[in-house]
Amino acid sequence: MSVTEFAGVTKDNRGITSNGGLYEFWTDEGAHIYLHDTDFRRLAYEPGRPPTLELEFLYDSQWTPPELSKTPVVVFRFEDVRLVEWHEDQEGHDCVNANPDAPPGQVRQFAWDGTDLFTLDTFILRLIFHARRAEVTVRTK
Repeated sequence: MSVTEFAGVTKDNRGITSNGGLYEFWTDEGAHIYLHDTDFRRLAYEPGRPPTLELEFLYDSQWTPPELSKTPVVVFRFEDVRLVEWHEDQEGHDCVNANPDAPPGQVRQFAWDGTDLFTLDTFILRLIFHARRAEVTVRTK
C-alpha cells in the first residue's frame, strides 16, 4: 500500500496529515489554507503518462487570509492518478441551472484516507481516485 507524497505543504504537523486532512493546513511558504472558506471551481483531468488531475479552489474575497490576498486560488495537482469513480448528479446540475444562487462549487467532503485514496463530493460531483503524488500551490485568479 503506497502513501501519497505531498509537495508544497509544510512537513511538520501543520501540513497534510491523515489526522488533520485536507481542509486546513500550511503551505511550505507559510500560508495558512482553510479549504472550508473556498469554493471548488475547476477540475482538469489529463489521461497522459502519468495521468494528472488538477482541482482548483477559490477564496471568497471576504474570507481570504491576508497572506493569500494576491494569490486566492489554491490548486491541488495530483500525479499518477487512477480514477475509481466519477459521477455527476443530474439533479444538482438541474438545480444549478434553475437557481442562479445554487452553490455548484460547494464541497460536502474532500477526504484523504492516509494512504493514496481521495474522495471529493460536491453539490454536483462525486470523484474517487488514487494518486501517488500531490502538489499544492497558490496563484492569482
